[in-house]
Amino acid sequence: MKTLRQVAEEQYTDDAPIKERLLELQLKLEAEEITEEEYAQEEADIIRQLREIQNHKRELAGAPPVETDRGLAFTAGETKASASVTLHQDSERKS
Repeated sequence: MKTLRQVAEEQYTDDAPIKERLLELQLKLEAEEITEEEYAQEEADIIRQLREIQNHKRELAGAPPVETDRGLAFTAGETKASASVTLHQDSERKS
């Protein structure tokens, strides 16, 4: 019998629904239901979530977290996709 912790851990590390969101987002962009800017904002959030899950899985396995500039690759069914996001921080704060 699974413990509550095991069930919660499985749900937390299940990235399939997030990958599905990314594929749906790509379809919306192709259908011109959203703008490039909306796509970029939502995609960045999805990539962040996938990276958090990937790092949590690595932590559970005793491995170090993935470098943030390496990108992300995954397979959803027959579709393979990869993404790379580089975040830059301005050296000066804008008012």
